[in-house]
Amino acid sequence: MFLTEELVMQLANVNNFEKPVSHGAEEKARDFLPAALILLGFVSIVFAAVPELDLMTSRFFWDEQNGFDTGKNPLLIAFRDINRLLPWILIGTATALLIANGFMGHLRRLAPPHKLLFVITFFAIGPGLGVEAIKALVGRARPRALEGFGGNAVFTPPWEISDQCLRNSSFISGEAASAFALLTLVVFVAPRYAKIYLAAIGVLAAAFSFNRVVFGAHFLSDVVIGWHVMWVLALLLWRVFSRSASQIDAVFCRK
Repeated sequence: MFLTEELVMQLANVNNFEKPVSHGAEEKARDFLPAALILLGFVSIVFAAVPELDLMTSRFFWDEQNGFDTGKNPLLIAFRDINRLLPWILIGTATALLIANGFMGHLRRLAPPHKLLFVITFFAIGPGLGVEAIKALVGRARPRALEGFGGNAVFTPPWEISDQCLRNSSFISGEAASAFALLTLVVFVAPRYAKIYLAAIGVLAAAFSFNRVVFGAHFLSDVVIGWHVMWVLALLLWRVFSRSASQIDAVFCRK
C-alpha cells in the first residue's frame, strides 16, 4: 500500500550508476523529483477530500469498550520499539564509518563519505527537524485523542493548521519517516540488487509505519503523506550529495 511500484523503480534507478562519483545519479534524482512532487500533491488531495479514509481506518482498530486495544499487544510494542531503536543504530554506525574513512582508505569503496553524509543528513532533516517542524505547524490531534475515540479533540484533515494538539501532534508520523529512511540505504547496495532490497525493506518499513495506525497513534494519512514528504526530501538531498560527491570524499579520505 505504501511502497508503490513506481517508488521502488525510481529509488532503484537513482542508485543505478557504476561509480560512487557520478553526475548520472544527480540527473536521475532531478528527473524523478517532478513525479515525487505530483504524487505528494495527489495523496494530500485525496486524504483532504475524503477524510473518512482516515477515520474508517482508525475505527477498524478501535472499539468502544477497549479503545485501541490492539496496540497493547506485547509483540506489536516490541516491534514498535525496534523501529525506534534502528535510527540511532544506523546514525551511530554511519558516523563511525565516516570517521573511519580517514584512517582506512579501503572503506571508501564500500561506504563512501558522501553516501554516509547523505544518510546522516536525511535522518537529521527528515525524521528529525522536518517532521517536528510540520508537527508544530499543523497541530493535528492523534486518533486516540479524538471525541469519536474516547478523547475530547476534534478531527482535522491533513495539512489543516489547527490548535487541537499543542505538542507532539499526529501529522506527520515521525516513526513512519524514520522507517522510510531505511530505504535510503539503497545507495550502498549494488544496482543489480537495489530492487530486491527496496522490495524487502519496503515491506518491513511499511509494517513499522502501519503499526502506528494500529496503536491509534497516527492516522493513515500521517503515514502515507509522511512517506511521500520523505521521498521528495531524499531526492533533493541526493541531488546535492551526488553532485558534490568527489569533493566530500576528498575531505574525508586521505591517501
